[in-house]
Amino acid sequence: MTSPRSANFRSARGNYSPWYLSRPRLVVTCCLFATLYLYLHYYDGSTPTLIPEDSFELLKDESLTDIVNSTLGFEKILVLNLPFRTDRRDAMTLAAATSNMKLEFVDGVTGDSIRNSAYPPPEENIKLSAGIRGSWRTHMNALQRIVNQNLTTALIFEDDVDWDVRIRPNLQRFALASRFLSEHDNVRLTPAKYPIDYRPNPETADTTFHTLSDNGITEKLPSLPLSSVYKKPLRYHRQPPPPPPNTPTSPYGDPSQWDILWIGHCGAGFPRYYEYSPEHGRPQVTAANVLLTHANDQSVPSGKWLKAHPFQGDLDPLANAYPPHTRVYHRATGGELCTVGYAVSQRGARRLLHQFGIKAWNGIFDSELGRWCAGQDPQTEAESSISKENRQNSTPSTGKGGRHGTERVCLTSQPPIFAHHHPVDGESDIGGLGGGYANKYETKYLRYSVRMNLERIVQGVKDLVDQWPD
Repeated sequence: MTSPRSANFRSARGNYSPWYLSRPRLVVTCCLFATLYLYLHYYDGSTPTLIPEDSFELLKDESLTDIVNSTLGFEKILVLNLPFRTDRRDAMTLAAATSNMKLEFVDGVTGDSIRNSAYPPPEENIKLSAGIRGSWRTHMNALQRIVNQNLTTALIFEDDVDWDVRIRPNLQRFALASRFLSEHDNVRLTPAKYPIDYRPNPETADTTFHTLSDNGITEKLPSLPLSSVYKKPLRYHRQPPPPPPNTPTSPYGDPSQWDILWIGHCGAGFPRYYEYSPEHGRPQVTAANVLLTHANDQSVPSGKWLKAHPFQGDLDPLANAYPPHTRVYHRATGGELCTVGYAVSQRGARRLLHQFGIKAWNGIFDSELGRWCAGQDPQTEAESSISKENRQNSTPSTGKGGRHGTERVCLTSQPPIFAHHHPVDGESDIGGLGGGYANKYETKYLRYSVRMNLERIVQGVKDLVDQWPD
């Protein structure tokens, strides 16, 4: 017979539940495990990268400190220079010294010194002007040196290049953009995770670069503030595993993920590559078409000054697409001109040397490079002699780089970080930009130009001249 006391004990014991099943404690337990899961799977252990508003201030991020060194975070800086242009070599040497840059000169060649048998297909290359042929070969010599020396990254300058005295802060910001744009290929950027703004694209058939078909001009420019990408230590996707020991690294992102950083030019088009989502009827936003924006950048001239050269008819579309003093970073799939300054990875140097040194080359090097970055190079197919008219009627670029290999990744900044300097009575050995000669003493796009302030810098004058004041 069971006593009332034992029955009450069993009843009380049957109603007992473990501590972790009580409602308040269950909530606390779930939150604890959720926090642990997020920390292990999403947090990369880094602190937020805050982008200062002062365009002179360096970013306080250890991964960007190499940009402060004498090669701007690249293994080498190579300068293309014809040996008889000692005037340009002198000016380049002095400008670099005032900016604490270490240069290595690559001797240029003239077209007349190249034998006809040395050109890649097609045969009409030998009919191009001597200046164009010499420029092509000089760029090939620089790429050859990068491949021979197995450089992870190198920055290539033409000898009339110029830059703002704020070059290192500008490159640090570009490095943040470069990392995001080169390492997010398989990530769809959704409004739920990123504050995407769709801005009207002011580009027209008249304002685009005619090295590409104008069929691919997009109606909208999906834009994302650069600061929104790096202000949070929590990431929205799983971080890649750490690289193996002795893997080449760069402050500009994994060099195995990008080919060209085209940051010195005389004009660029906005990205052309869109992937449409059938279920939503609108473009998917990815690294291939997004534009990262940096507002209130005081190293950017106001819109009325955004022209590559004096005889350019219209302003750059950038002037009408974004508020004044906005810099944008994006994939260079919309056409680009002038190779005044561009960086290449070892992967990119090998690809370019194969494409333009061996496989096929048929025109001015910078326009052909712009087409290559856009994934358009029909002259490499069996019909290598395709006419320029047919090229203009080609379909918009997919950005995939043809039928073989992985996607070509070329990144750029608008306005450019490096620009052409036009000295007093200076004249190019190739030809003027855009079909004319720029005889005015100036450097477009750069406010506190090193070349324009060179005498003041050498003399120790602290007050520099702003070329393009508001």
